[in-house]
Amino acid sequence: MKTNSIPLLVLSLLAVGTVAVNAEQDVITKTFPIKSGAKLTVNVDRGSVHITTSDSDKVDVKITRELKRGSSAEAKRVFEDHKIILTSTDSEVRIEAQNPQNKSFNRLQVDYTIAIPAKFDVDVKTAGGNIDLANLEGKAAVHTSGGNLKLGAITGPVKASTSGGNITLTKCEGDADVNTSGGDLNLGEIKGNLVAHTSGGGISIEKTKGSVKAVTSGGNIRVKDAYGPVMAQTSGGNVSAQLNTQPAGDCSLKTSGGNVDVLLASNLALDVNARTSGGRVNSDFPGSMNKAKTKLTAQLNGGGPDLILETSGGNVSIKSK
Repeated sequence: MKTNSIPLLVLSLLAVGTVAVNAEQDVITKTFPIKSGAKLTVNVDRGSVHITTSDSDKVDVKITRELKRGSSAEAKRVFEDHKIILTSTDSEVRIEAQNPQNKSFNRLQVDYTIAIPAKFDVDVKTAGGNIDLANLEGKAAVHTSGGNLKLGAITGPVKASTSGGNITLTKCEGDADVNTSGGDLNLGEIKGNLVAHTSGGGISIEKTKGSVKAVTSGGNIRVKDAYGPVMAQTSGGNVSAQLNTQPAGDCSLKTSGGNVDVLLASNLALDVNARTSGGRVNSDFPGSMNKAKTKLTAQLNGGGPDLILETSGGNVSIKSK
């Protein structure tokens, strides 16, 4: 197939690479020399973004675009109209793409594959696609208007959001703020404070050192190993948590339609208030229980921060670790 060269980019003087185009697909490759500790900024109108990391002193960019069900002439026009701008300074590499008003763009698919130094900050936004980010020594801010987010081990703070997809975060040594409007949250070890929200999915958290605020409108919440205060609430699912050390503040586990289960270290000092409207309260700890076994109050080890356990349609279980 005949290959044509067309103007696609505004490039910095440091950029080197080639552009290859065919009737329905083109591939853009560029390399930017840059020191570790700099920043990658991506703000594009569509497409998935895949970011890998290594001990390097450069950023390698590969952009693949494909027009579905298009002629050679139509593909050329679309690629020319879809402006991709790559720029570089000593401290930042930027990738930007605009979306002109063209019905043909509904059939345009774009994929960004980017290799960056391991010590880097990233700020990535795409209007539609998945984002994958490998292990990173830096700050991570990622947003997609429609897709899944998959993040590795991040040493800095994380802010991740999607308007419709799942979020996976392997590890975060800073604070983490994760939000999806429709999907599950699967979170590993979070050493900082965590805010986790989904409007329609489950939340699973492996281990937390800081405070936890987890909210879902429709799914289960499980905090497997907590070393800080936990606030967890769901409108339709089960809630469970394991508290291992004395929390610095109040804790609460609430659901409107499921069970509440908590596993407590035996030495925790807490004021427990547990209640259910549609089940029973079961506890390994002594306290004041009503006759119907639907309400329990207890002072554990002399009392301390509040531990509120509530469900409108299930059981409450309090077990000693």
